[in-house]
Amino acid sequence: MKAKEYLLQLKKLDRLIENKKAELEHWQALATGTTVALNENKVQTSPDPQKMASAVLRILEIKAEINDYMNKLIDTRLNIISTIEKLNAGDYDLLHHVYVQNVSLSDYADLRGNSYGWAKNRHSKALKRLQKALNGAAEHENGQ
Repeated sequence: MKAKEYLLQLKKLDRLIENKKAELEHWQALATGTTVALNENKVQTSPDPQKMASAVLRILEIKAEINDYMNKLIDTRLNIISTIEKLNAGDYDLLHHVYVQNVSLSDYADLRGNSYGWAKNRHSKALKRLQKALNGAAEHENGQ
């Protein structure tokens, strides 16, 4: 796995959780809301029990999915932090800010009193060193 892809796992999991939460809100509204169906003869204002039951089941499924994603996020975050802690202090600081704390490179440059170009250069070098570390760990796991 490429270094940047490895680090971006956190953002992907964060987005999955946020999207599942939005989906959960939708299903909760569906389960608790009333429907208004207009036709020529009647107006239906009571919820359909079958739709409500389906919505409740989907709510339970989504809550389980959110829980699974949150557990995966925690494990992934701990793994990534453990991996970048093995790098030099500057690389660790930059990668932690950008990928764990979601600080932009521009904001990181400002934080350190440097230019955006400096941050891009440091970022590129840090990713290369992380890639070496990841490759070394993979080789070690494969017994090479």
